[in-house]
Amino acid sequence: MKLVAILIVIVAVAAGLLVPQFLFVVDETQAAIVTRLGEPRRSIVSPGLYAKAPFVETVTYFDKRATLFDADPDSFLTQDKKRLIIDAYAIGRIEDPLGFFESVRTARGAEQRGKDIVVSDLKIEIANDLQIDVIRERREAIMNQVTETVRPKLAAFGIDTVDVRLKRADFPPQIASSVYANMDAERKRIANAERAEGARQDLEIRADVDRRATIIRAEAQRDAAIIQGCGLAEANAIYAAAFSQNPEFYRFQRSLDVFRASLAENMIAVGSAVDLGQLFEQVRQGVTESTRVADGVDEGSGNDPSDVGSTCARVAAVQFLAGELVTDQFDIELVSLRQVDWPDSSLGCAEEGRFYIAGVVPGYEIFFDYQGTSHEIHTNRFGSRMVTCTTGQQPDSESPSP
Repeated sequence: MKLVAILIVIVAVAAGLLVPQFLFVVDETQAAIVTRLGEPRRSIVSPGLYAKAPFVETVTYFDKRATLFDADPDSFLTQDKKRLIIDAYAIGRIEDPLGFFESVRTARGAEQRGKDIVVSDLKIEIANDLQIDVIRERREAIMNQVTETVRPKLAAFGIDTVDVRLKRADFPPQIASSVYANMDAERKRIANAERAEGARQDLEIRADVDRRATIIRAEAQRDAAIIQGCGLAEANAIYAAAFSQNPEFYRFQRSLDVFRASLAENMIAVGSAVDLGQLFEQVRQGVTESTRVADGVDEGSGNDPSDVGSTCARVAAVQFLAGELVTDQFDIELVSLRQVDWPDSSLGCAEEGRFYIAGVVPGYEIFFDYQGTSHEIHTNRFGSRMVTCTTGQQPDSESPSP
């Protein structure tokens, strides 16, 4: 029994020593070369269990996964005789283990040969391009071209080239500062141009605003004077209509006003009551003579010429419409102005259910245009009352009043 156990142990030890001489395993990430006495016999790229001749055949393994060939940063000369510091790398994998073994033997040798080939072809390609093109526009095209150029050269070593990439392309340190200074000067030039353009637009906008402000002030002062005149004209018309009912009383009232104005405060009059009576009579006669109306003139007609009334109505209407539209007056264009006798106080724009005083109201029908839209305004004689109205009537083709 002991003898059997000893034999089993001896057989196991012998098997452990001899099996590796007969069999070997290739992993899925590996490729293998079987050499006999140093000479390559066959290559294996598929994973599995394989046999070999014991003691005379040796297995060499290679990693068939993608490998990085990272070249050191180097100085490259461009077509315009300028230098660039370029850092590049290539990615490849072993496709033909036998060719790889016969040409470069080891992964370290393949890495060195691959770097040399990539850098050499990259220098040739960079020498055909301008410095600015390499930096800005042609990096992708350069990488694709170098990849196609390198692929057949590395294939001779059993390596399939996957890609060639540029990690960076920079200016050499000795000229980088001048390049950055030029870039800074260019940016400052652009900034100064933008500031100058901004200043120009600022002046134009301010000048336009000042112009518009001047126009607005001038028109406001003009309209204020017109409105004051219109108010006085309307007041005079009212006074005239009132005093025309009793001209003698009007003259007497005016003589009292003149007599009152002629007697200053704290004034001492020397004379009798008869003298004061005679003085008052003289004042009354003077007022009567000065207010006498020439023959053929209607005292009740007032002093409202048609051009004054139309001007008052137009100014008041454009101010009213500008306030309604929230815009400047000079953006509103007068289309037409027509004198009308309105039948009642509604000024031709009666609202349903509202009572209006009957009686002729002299006034104007005015049409304005604002941004292509017509607006209709009805006013009384001096524009002291007005309404917006929509009658559907088209504005007259006659020329607008000044």
